[in-house]
Amino acid sequence: MRLFFILFAVIIAYLSPVHANNLPDDVTGKTRLIAFSSDAASSDKQQIFIMDENGDGVKQVSFKNDLDCYAPRFSPDGRKIIFIATNMVSDYLYMIDLDDTTTFTWPKFVDGGSDPVFSNDGRYLLYRSEKNLNNAVYIMDLETDSSFAISDGSLSTHAKFSYDGRRVIYSSSMDENFDLVVLDLEDTTDNAQITIAASKDAEIYGTFSPDGKLVSYSSFDINYKGTVHICSTNGNSDIAVSRGMGSSYNPKFSPDGTKLAFVSNKAGNFDLYVCNSDGSGIKQMTNNSGNTIEYDWFPEGNKILFEDQKDAVSSINIINLETREITNLTGEKANNINPCVQKN
Repeated sequence: MRLFFILFAVIIAYLSPVHANNLPDDVTGKTRLIAFSSDAASSDKQQIFIMDENGDGVKQVSFKNDLDCYAPRFSPDGRKIIFIATNMVSDYLYMIDLDDTTTFTWPKFVDGGSDPVFSNDGRYLLYRSEKNLNNAVYIMDLETDSSFAISDGSLSTHAKFSYDGRRVIYSSSMDENFDLVVLDLEDTTDNAQITIAASKDAEIYGTFSPDGKLVSYSSFDINYKGTVHICSTNGNSDIAVSRGMGSSYNPKFSPDGTKLAFVSNKAGNFDLYVCNSDGSGIKQMTNNSGNTIEYDWFPEGNKILFEDQKDAVSSINIINLETREITNLTGEKANNINPCVQKN
């Protein structure tokens, strides 16, 4: 593994130029694209769709009709989408190219796995996989399609890159409970990995602030009640941000690092909350009739894309954080979930 980190540390990433010539006119260059999962085209299978941020130009971009397709994520250049396809027994990662419509029907198979996350330069992919009977976190070089496990054989999950790509945060069950660990990919010593949060609870959903100085995560007790925390990247100065707010989890820093969003059921259903990056000034942003689990910051930091999940139907919405105005993009005629906004 040490040899891998040495090689990884000296690789220089070169990004391919962006081409937008082949996208349909209704979704080319006018507004940011939004990707989401929906059963609008089939009552029993989820597929991946895109639309512009006004809810127009809706287009189906996956046709894995024998599998349910979830959790789309744009590549940093906005030209590709990776997603999870599952038969409810095994999960698979596929990639489509928005400049090549043939990939909508025949997407590129990436690997067996889930929880895909791109590095900010677009060259590397983090994901969890059970291949080789090893439920571990892997890094794949998308230029060579080579991959390598960076965690041990214990169950590891919810991995994220730091914004500069030098570190990875993930949850590991190597000590029975899920502990939060940070791995320095450029450190070739035995001290490359440190545990920054460990308790009788399960620490998951770890994420770095954009400047790399802070970490936020969720700690779940034995009753699955989550509490959002903020700490330094070595685990010091830990603050329980959402203590006393029911169950809270899935924290994400704003693109400029000044705010932190998370979801909480303090008011009954799971709603979206935003606070300052030091944990102060918590504000409830939504009051849904359903539950918000997945959401995504717009790169300008003034809006958040979110789902409102109900029993039979779910909608994709945008909230303006300044005016609190909410725009429903999809209506409530299908199960529309897992929204993601294009960053470029």
